[in-house]
Amino acid sequence: MRPPILPSAKGLEALSSLARHGSLTGAAGELGVTRSALSHRIADLEAQLGVALLRKAGRRAALTDDAEALLAAIGDALERIGAAVQPLRRRRTQIRLSTATTFASHWLIPRLADFRSRHPQIDIAISTTTRAVDFASEDFDCAIRHGRGAWDGLASTLLFLETLAPVAAPALADQAAARGRAGGWTSAPLVYARSRYIDWSVWWRSFGQPGEPPDPAIVVETRAQALDAALAGAGVAMMDAAYVRQHLADGRLRMLAGPPVQLSIGYYFVHPLRRRNGRAVAALRDWLVEAARPFRAGGGEGGK
Repeated sequence: MRPPILPSAKGLEALSSLARHGSLTGAAGELGVTRSALSHRIADLEAQLGVALLRKAGRRAALTDDAEALLAAIGDALERIGAAVQPLRRRRTQIRLSTATTFASHWLIPRLADFRSRHPQIDIAISTTTRAVDFASEDFDCAIRHGRGAWDGLASTLLFLETLAPVAAPALADQAAARGRAGGWTSAPLVYARSRYIDWSVWWRSFGQPGEPPDPAIVVETRAQALDAALAGAGVAMMDAAYVRQHLADGRLRMLAGPPVQLSIGYYFVHPLRRRNGRAVAALRDWLVEAARPFRAGGGEGGK
């Protein structure tokens, strides 16, 4: 059985606008078309459906019962379709960037106001994912990837190397300190993120701790959730120092052992060798490199 042929979206939009405004002039103005073009759209819809949708009401055009029934059945479908499609529309000044959720939330987005103040003509559409996007088949201009910086067919620029540091809310940090060297802060509840489960073991070995790290008291899905748990005082989370720099400065978190352990992997800005929106992508890359410079300075502020 063949699927039904969907009616003209433009015709439905014209009919819906006419219902809202009650006049061809008002509806045409809302859609940015002439009265004649609006009438043609509705006439095409009538021809497609085989029913009359408008009737004369003095000098005005009014909806027929069939038109009223059609719009009632559609409900807010047109608005929902429009809302779904709008974020996907590509503007010439828009850069589409892919990155990881935690990086976007806790490092990139808090700094975007500065980029916008410098480049108000460039729009950024950010998509978050746990996988590496395929530039050949997906509509992205660039990405921020986590790794060692070697990806075939892509230009990559290091932003900063990753670090690991255990952090906790002040009250929990004070409790750990009060136990002294005998108990140590490792008796505090540890928060593990499933997405980065080995971080505790990596830090443990790199920091020269004996044996294995304690079992988790709390297991969450992502590092963003682990950070929320640490801020709430629920436990000690293993975080990239770049994500918690402001929380440390504000006194909302404390680092329980330092300096952070620097890893050999990091965050890279990548784009295809033959890129679209070349000037805009270059502007974003240069700004990211500048914004990341403090986190390449070593110490407790990020990678070298």
